[in-house]
Amino acid sequence: MPVWHVSVSAWSRRTEQRQDVPQVCERDAVRLLRGVGSAREWWWWNPEALIGHLRVGVTEAEFAELPQMQAIDDAGETGPERLRAA
Repeated sequence: MPVWHVSVSAWSRRTEQRQDVPQVCERDAVRLLRGVGSAREWWWWNPEALIGHLRVGVTEAEFAELPQMQAIDDAGETGPERLRAA
């Protein structure tokens, strides 16, 4: 299934390193994908890389509007499917 996908990490200005703040990253990911996609989403936090991934299903109407070959199936880790957070 084609999905909208955003990867989010938080960096410390002081140490210039990624921070272990999955809740902050999830909140930002939800904000970034607001207004697109279906009613289902998948959130996954990668604790080794300190990067969160939010995927939201592309609707049929959105898929029809995308240029040919623009939407592809997404490969990668996903969290459990759930209703959209926002």
